[in-house]
Amino acid sequence: MTTITIANKLVELLREKKFLETQQQLFATDAINQEPNKFKEKSVVGLEAMIQKEKRFLLYIKKWNHFEVSDPLVSKNHFSIRMITDVIMVNNDNVVIDEIIVYEVSDGKIVKEQFFYH
Repeated sequence: MTTITIANKLVELLREKKFLETQQQLFATDAINQEPNKFKEKSVVGLEAMIQKEKRFLLYIKKWNHFEVSDPLVSKNHFSIRMITDVIMVNNDNVVIDEIIVYEVSDGKIVKEQFFYH
């Protein structure tokens, strides 16, 4: 798959909140998930670790208030999206994350995702 094909498929699946399917279909088995420096301990390597991390996060969501994914901005081997997530967690905290995510593609798979947010 080309970078633009992967980018468009990722956005389509994310907009449907098919987070695990997105990882299973589009990510390399040795992909890297990189959080911002102040959350670096939450970064993981490998598709299985990424899937487990996503499952844990989804378990803590009680209610979705708002979820938005931009169209991708694509270059040869990279693309980025803006994603806004506004949720109520099981502990009743309201969490809003407005982030830019940059993806790197190699051999038809996403090999790295890097998150930028506060």
